[in-house]
Amino acid sequence: MIHVVTAGNRSLYRRELAMMHAQRAEVFIDQLGWPLQRDASGGESDPGDDDQAIYFLVLEADGALVASCRIRPTVGWSLLGGPAAHLAPDENLARRIDTWELSRILLLPPSQRSPGHVPPGEVRLAILEEAYERGVPRLVGLADGLMEEVLMRSGMAIGKLGPTGPFGASPAFAFEIGTGPAAIAALRQTLGIERARRLRLPNAPAGGDVRPQEVEAFLGVAARLDRRDLQALMAALRRAVAEEN
Repeated sequence: MIHVVTAGNRSLYRRELAMMHAQRAEVFIDQLGWPLQRDASGGESDPGDDDQAIYFLVLEADGALVASCRIRPTVGWSLLGGPAAHLAPDENLARRIDTWELSRILLLPPSQRSPGHVPPGEVRLAILEEAYERGVPRLVGLADGLMEEVLMRSGMAIGKLGPTGPFGASPAFAFEIGTGPAAIAALRQTLGIERARRLRLPNAPAGGDVRPQEVEAFLGVAARLDRRDLQALMAALRRAVAEEN
């Protein structure tokens, strides 16, 4: 499943988000040489990692983070409206309420030699579905220039906003993606799936110790049960919780 992390459930993902920032530093600062900043813990972060940010995380059963990215409104702050503005010559980009920015696309971290249980295409579909459901018809972003061919053949309706140019120590380019029904339907057909497996966990009570990958595993088992067995399982869980309290 693809965990959708918002300001409302972010406290559940402290460990996973720390891994995400560390991976971002390894890839975007150490490998690509993008002019980005490290935070106090050594991870990469910027003003876009605020309460408006929505993260997409893919976790393995052992809790390892194997894919991540971020979307957020361009109004207020964006990479393409700030440090990388020279790659997207649109003076109104930072003021367009119909546009969100997709950034820090990391669908296969350096330590991961092959995709995990969620393929990169399904993560891309989850991004489009989430954006469309939030009334966002257009995504823009910045990508490593060496990944241009991969993105152009990803099945998304993607276009370049300007020529590939320098960004720090490596080439990069700005892109835009439509998120409308036609774009989503086309990607679903390409991937052969009805919709992405997105998981939005509610925030845990204070003092709780819920591990997102364990919830995902439980839901995976529950999904394979027939309705009668699932009802019996839920009844047993309710009794167990009542006795514990």
